[in-house]
Amino acid sequence: MAISTAKGLPRLVIALVVAGCAWVDLDLKLWQLRDRVIEWDAHSYYAYLPAQLIYDDIRLIKSDYRFDEDYFLFWPSSAENGGRVIKTTMGVAVCYAPFFLLGHLYASLSAYPADGWSPPYKIALLIGALFYLAMGLELTRHLLARCGFRATTTAITLALIGSGTNLFCYASQSATSSHVYSFFLVAWSMNLVLSWYERPSFRRAAGLGALLGLVSLVRPTNVLLWCVFALYGIVGYKTFMTRLIFLFRRWAQLLVMAIAAFIVWVPQLMYWKTITGAYFYNSYIGEHFFFTSPHILEGMFGFRKGWLIYTPIMAFALAGLGLLRDRAASLRWGLIVLMVLSIYVTFSWWCWWYGGTFGQRAMIDLYPLLAIPLAAFVDRVLQGRLWVRIVATGAGSFLVWLNIFQTLQFEEGSLHYDAMTFRCYVKQFGRMEKVEDFEQLLDHPDYDRARQTGQ
Repeated sequence: MAISTAKGLPRLVIALVVAGCAWVDLDLKLWQLRDRVIEWDAHSYYAYLPAQLIYDDIRLIKSDYRFDEDYFLFWPSSAENGGRVIKTTMGVAVCYAPFFLLGHLYASLSAYPADGWSPPYKIALLIGALFYLAMGLELTRHLLARCGFRATTTAITLALIGSGTNLFCYASQSATSSHVYSFFLVAWSMNLVLSWYERPSFRRAAGLGALLGLVSLVRPTNVLLWCVFALYGIVGYKTFMTRLIFLFRRWAQLLVMAIAAFIVWVPQLMYWKTITGAYFYNSYIGEHFFFTSPHILEGMFGFRKGWLIYTPIMAFALAGLGLLRDRAASLRWGLIVLMVLSIYVTFSWWCWWYGGTFGQRAMIDLYPLLAIPLAAFVDRVLQGRLWVRIVATGAGSFLVWLNIFQTLQFEEGSLHYDAMTFRCYVKQFGRMEKVEDFEQLLDHPDYDRARQTGQ
């Protein structure tokens, strides 16, 4: 009975995390507000669906789609040929699509406007985010089980990832951002990486290629995930040579993998060709990476948006990289290389704080993989002395509380979206209401300067 109960713990944790995010959704009722849910970057992610499926106007030329004097339904950029191009790639729209269609069906059969922006669409997107969160956590559970972790270790790890990191915020308060979808796709992709290496086949190669293509279509920088695939199983020079031979002998499957990834991108290339006249188009004109001056220290430890300041629990995941054993050790070098490259690329972007968001949202995409070293750390703690387990339990519980509290602070505005400082953070710590001199303690970034110089 005890063993059976332990095996069910991870799925109980998943249910509780999803229920917690649903509670936040129901409490905030953001679908009732005109400029919430489909907001900021989500305007671009989402635009493909109503533009094509409701208005039959993927070129966005039939109207300016003005909701009122100061609110537009679409936020296109202008291409050099005058075309009105949606800025982001369409990967998130692919993930939205099933829930968009359900929302559209309900709106069409009800008194709500079937315009793409009425409450049924927003509620459907929020439900979709909960679905992808649940599936992402379930696939992460499966990944941890395949790496040999016990059910208790897996359950604790899922609880920490689901409620102790900014994934919680991006599956509820900011659910339409790209990250919960990346989380799901990365977890699925990594399971397929293991499956392909266990039993290589053309079918698995095609599936893995398609998934890696889709996750990069959601966020192009996710192309870095290919290095985990390439480095899987390498623990030294001998295994490096063995891996090269293994891959060389399966060149045809690798070709199928690459073709499948390319096919996923074909609709995007055709869209760019239709709108801009070019198959490959940089829609982020005037926005750059500054690879010679990355903001790594600020991005990791700064109070404006430091990853380990606002998601400190992930420090345990980084510590766990040195604890990987057995099958999980096969992922060590891939994880280390991916982390180094991701941190470098993420914090080389001109807007290294990634706008008005909670914590370093760009790192969420890596959480299914970071769950593995985090589980290794948790496993070591569970095998430690009683006082170690007591201290770790207290620290973990506090960090989960802190994450949820700061998520609510962010929604209330008492944790500023891009201008926090050390003094403001310390003075505001643990308080939901803004302190009197809150505004005076902030340090607002200069977006124009950052765009031009990266500083």
